[in-house]
Amino acid sequence: MWYRLIFLLYCLNAASVSRKQQLYSDITKFTIQMIGYSPAENDEYVAVSRQAPEGYIVAFEPFAHADRVHHMLLFGCTEPARASTFWRGGMTCGGRGASHILYAWAKNAPNLVLPHDVAFSVGHANDGILYLVLQVHYAQPFVGDVRDFSGVTLHMSSREPKNLAAVLLFASGEPIPPGRNQVQINMSCEYNGDIELHPFAFRTHTHAMGRVVSAYYKHNEMWNKIGIRNPQWPQLFEKISNVPVIRRGDLLAATCRFDSHDKTRPVPMGSMGTNEMCNFYMMFYWDSTKRNPFQWGAVCSGIQRQREVMYEYPKEGTELLPSRPDLEHHAHQSAIPFGVVEESALTTIGDVKLGQVVGLSFMENNIVIFHRGGRVWDQSTFDQDNVLVDKTPIKEDVILIASIEGNQTRIVKKLGKNKFYLPHGIHVDKHGFLYTTDLGSHTVAKWKINEDELDLIWESGEKLVPNGDGYHFCKPTAVVELNEDIFVSDGYCNSKIVQLDGATGKRKYDFGQPGNGPSQFNLPHDIVLTTGTADHLLVADRENGRVQELSTRGDFIMEWASSLFTNIYSIDAHDGYIFMVPGRRDQSGPIHVYVGRVYLGFYEYSFGPTSRPFGMPHVIRVTADGHRILVGDAAIGKSTLWVFRIQREHDPPAMGGSMWHSSHVKSTSTGNSGILLSLVFAALVIGLVVLCRRQLTRVFSRGHPNFDRKVSTENIITEC
Repeated sequence: MWYRLIFLLYCLNAASVSRKQQLYSDITKFTIQMIGYSPAENDEYVAVSRQAPEGYIVAFEPFAHADRVHHMLLFGCTEPARASTFWRGGMTCGGRGASHILYAWAKNAPNLVLPHDVAFSVGHANDGILYLVLQVHYAQPFVGDVRDFSGVTLHMSSREPKNLAAVLLFASGEPIPPGRNQVQINMSCEYNGDIELHPFAFRTHTHAMGRVVSAYYKHNEMWNKIGIRNPQWPQLFEKISNVPVIRRGDLLAATCRFDSHDKTRPVPMGSMGTNEMCNFYMMFYWDSTKRNPFQWGAVCSGIQRQREVMYEYPKEGTELLPSRPDLEHHAHQSAIPFGVVEESALTTIGDVKLGQVVGLSFMENNIVIFHRGGRVWDQSTFDQDNVLVDKTPIKEDVILIASIEGNQTRIVKKLGKNKFYLPHGIHVDKHGFLYTTDLGSHTVAKWKINEDELDLIWESGEKLVPNGDGYHFCKPTAVVELNEDIFVSDGYCNSKIVQLDGATGKRKYDFGQPGNGPSQFNLPHDIVLTTGTADHLLVADRENGRVQELSTRGDFIMEWASSLFTNIYSIDAHDGYIFMVPGRRDQSGPIHVYVGRVYLGFYEYSFGPTSRPFGMPHVIRVTADGHRILVGDAAIGKSTLWVFRIQREHDPPAMGGSMWHSSHVKSTSTGNSGILLSLVFAALVIGLVVLCRRQLTRVFSRGHPNFDRKVSTENIITEC
């Protein structure tokens, strides 16, 4: 286990590389992410650290999902808690120097963009942030062989802004007494600094007992609201519309309202799901020409001017907010652990033993399997000119239309006898037409099913004749239909994408050339469509070890690549995610499927089978509902159709039914359940409180305050 972690850490600096066209030359991106970790126990905390680049953070772009990750928290530290770049446990920053909260994420919170001319300073000698530490909390172990690569990309500018940002945390360690409908836990500190603070965003956090969290400040005998929110709603940084100003002598106060009517004993604050938390995060800025008002970090965890808080705190800050069922539903977190479960590893379908499974698609409620029967591709299949040696077609039916429900399989139809030479790619459009690529014959064809026969509509290319001119193909690999046009990846010899007229098969356009630059290929092996409205192409650039997103005219959009694999055989996209699988094992361990966000260019998690390793995964496709993932394995002697189910709180029904509609029909189904439990260790906060006493105020703690690390997805700050 540890040797694999060491290797992954070695690769981490380039583990997920996103190359995307930049709109602003001043903005660079820096990513810190998990190492492919799989938690072994409940409420597990792990951390990774990287040396901080010099610059100013203007936006945070997370890539994670609440199904897998309870929360992430990004710290800025003078030194990390450990000399290694990965460790288990709740420690983040070391005991010497600064410890600053920079960013928090949970419950599928979207990107956070800071207001104009506001940024977090990192990597400079005068800001004390020499390292970034990403802490990740996993509520439960995963089901199946799943590894997590969640993280956050920082958008950074080299230009110093007019204002610098920081986060002040209100955190209480006071236990909650039982048997009460309303319990208020208070925190307050007097601000004794000379530098004006300008709060511009806030977020709240409790566990299940929390009902309202609010914060106010008292200036010139007037109480002014900073923010108020139901902590059972999505927990994001919400914009403060009035942009208050906090000055020397102002009293800062926050309170959490809890409901403990069903409890019979006190509930302590803590990091476990059975504990509670009381947190209010205040994001603020100050004039960048002035020194940092909280050099060591900003935490308020005690009670100052207690009588004022008890008798004067605004009543509206303790009253329940109107119910928002939409937000409460969105913020619901699942008690079911996330997983990718191996449902089937099929070597036969009905009475047919599978040959090399090279193509997959969907038709109505069934799966379409393209396999090679008894023929295999080995070193004697083609001559030195890419001409097929055995020019006889395969005598078996190589297209199987099958129904699969759990481990029960049934062949609905068998097709393709004596029509194919060396099958490779298949696609079914919404009208039921089939499109195929045949490596052996160097052709692309459109077919119509006529009872138990395939009728040829058209064939593009010259049968059994490879070439790279404007008419021929040479070992074409995959095909997809878009708006009545056909896009073909061509393939092993020609390294280009060809556009055909869907009605006639005539060529309309092509693009690409050999190479490893944008819109260049080293064996384009699979081609599918992106999800959403962009109508872009995703191409598995196999031997360049990447996936390229391109326009239909060949314009480069972005790419996915990683030092953890050197080849990508197949991809598919569903509901904003891309699924990609290598076909050959590298030194990082057994082959896994990698899953990432379409618009980010980073993968977030990976998974593999549990019964035995993949042999040679050749094609991957996702069902229309996104719940199941199919992988065709072309390993000689172990040809397999793998079926995986993504486990969430609301499990899908057994296979069959409407979920089998084509994965390339744009889907609106989503899975946004999360994981219940909570947050970080009291010792971490105690350390920060000690540091903050040097700079903030005298803090009179009652118990041990705890950090949460949770955010969510509604009313994100885009441009304050």
